[in-house]
Amino acid sequence: MKPPSPAVVSAELAQAALACTALTRARALAAWVGPGKELTSNWVPKPAAAAEACRLLGISLPRDRVRSALDVDEFVASWAVAVKAGLILIDGRRARVAPGATAAGGAAATTDPADVLNGWVKAAAAVILDVPDDPCAGCLIVLHELRSADRPLGIDELAHAIGAVDDDAAEGEPCPDCGEVHDDPDLLSIGGLLGGEPDEEDDREHADGTVTGLVALGAAIESDSAVELTSLGSMLAASIFEGCAPAPDADAGALVSVVSEVPPPVAAVMARPWVAARSPEAAARELLTAAEAASGAERVVALALASGLESAGAPAWREWAERPGFGAYARQWLADQGEPVTPQPADEGWLTADSLSTMLDDLGDLLPPFLLRMAFQEELGGATDETLALLRGSGHPAAADLATLLTGRELVPEPPRQAGRKSGAGRKKGRGGRTLDQVCQLRISLRGVSKPPVWRRVVVPADLTLGELHDVIVGAMGWEDSHLHMFDTGSRQYGPPGMDLGFADESRARLGDVLTRSGSSLLYTYDFGDDWEHDVRLEETRAATPGTLYPSCVAGKGACPPEDCGGPWGYENLKEVLADPRHEEHEDLLDWLGLDSGDEFDPAVFSLDEVNARLRPLGRKA
Repeated sequence: MKPPSPAVVSAELAQAALACTALTRARALAAWVGPGKELTSNWVPKPAAAAEACRLLGISLPRDRVRSALDVDEFVASWAVAVKAGLILIDGRRARVAPGATAAGGAAATTDPADVLNGWVKAAAAVILDVPDDPCAGCLIVLHELRSADRPLGIDELAHAIGAVDDDAAEGEPCPDCGEVHDDPDLLSIGGLLGGEPDEEDDREHADGTVTGLVALGAAIESDSAVELTSLGSMLAASIFEGCAPAPDADAGALVSVVSEVPPPVAAVMARPWVAARSPEAAARELLTAAEAASGAERVVALALASGLESAGAPAWREWAERPGFGAYARQWLADQGEPVTPQPADEGWLTADSLSTMLDDLGDLLPPFLLRMAFQEELGGATDETLALLRGSGHPAAADLATLLTGRELVPEPPRQAGRKSGAGRKKGRGGRTLDQVCQLRISLRGVSKPPVWRRVVVPADLTLGELHDVIVGAMGWEDSHLHMFDTGSRQYGPPGMDLGFADESRARLGDVLTRSGSSLLYTYDFGDDWEHDVRLEETRAATPGTLYPSCVAGKGACPPEDCGGPWGYENLKEVLADPRHEEHEDLLDWLGLDSGDEFDPAVFSLDEVNARLRPLGRKA
């Protein structure tokens, strides 16, 4: 999502923003920071300085000595607001007040309402709702409900609204978190494998926490156990729901890409200007075209938006009903509207395959192949043979992968090797005389590691061998390449040649033959003692950009764990020990890592430049 901006700018709203507790503290913090304060590796003031700031703000300290600023929630919230509002600037390990942010005593130096409101909106959106980086579905639902209501709402009502979105997903609507339809009568339901029934107490805590944040920032008021938005809160909602929406003249793919990140009620609000800018028939036609080109959650969202146009969009659905494959959705929709339509023999299989493929797009990152196989087989309840028969005749591009997942063997022939590749005539030769005309965008995610998660997005030549992919993974993640490794496709395992471990030769298998479609994935394991498991998922295959060096890393998050620390469980323990100077193993771990202080260890550190420097020796130019 793009960053929000104020929908309304007025001196009154600016004054209200300045008067809220959160911004008052943030301004005071900015004045306290002044020309500069030293920061820890977590980008917060050092303990002694944080204690000083807490006393200035009137924040109670949990103990006489502050071990870390991160231990004081109120301070962390105030610091986050100051940074997100642009009052404090961070440059490496040093913070300083932004030019013109405060005057003497911490008062606002600027009287420009737009500047004040821009800072307030950015802070409120980021701190409470995680917008634009990773929008929180539950928090957005709370803001949506408060904005839509004609009266104050209780916490229980807001919690019910959060839970109701999950319930709707179970009845055939897109899930707010992943965009999937988990429980359609014609599809398999495996949502329960990822956490079971919604937890009402969790929903209440979520709603309560969101309200607390809105009240602190002056976006809501709470009285007699009921909550309503202030003028600032209404502006915040408009800034996000309308301000973050794509322009009405954007293409349907851009619209779907944005609204697929938010829960359905919010998606419907954000899509209204786009839909209103064209006739329902034209909107449906564009959305169906976007749906065919998309996959996973984005396809589901595009279909849901097109369905929401109801009978006014029917002419577009009728056009698509004449086509094979994806046209099965149009034939199903028209039949649901009571229109006479003749289904094609492959429709049931195609829709089943597409549903399973959509589920696999999300679950493939969460469950290893053998658990996916068990899950699908259990949900089929003995109907595996019938499903396989549907897949065989479906013509769906994912049918072969799904059949392999369900049975553990290749019952449906794989696509021909190098299918669709052009002749080498006229193409540029890369290093070693190999052509480089196609590249694959991969997401490499480390399993079992969170807070923060560790992942990398890399773009690599499509003709890499798995042995060469190993070199890319090691460089992108930051491993030392001092341990054994293997690849697992679910039906076959690959490893270095000559190791006598029963693996197929990774140097004879190419990436484009193993990951044959967007959304397909394989498992890469590094270090058979610590068992660092990585999900390697193909996001897309596209033409290489002439003159560009591949492989390259384009995004990522989280530091690579230290080698030999005991796998994901050992790494979690290491982080806890380093964060607690009183722990009996604290000094030993510092010595082992060669650190002077636990603050020097930052699991969130990620440098795109450093990753690409490691990948550069592997590079080939398109």
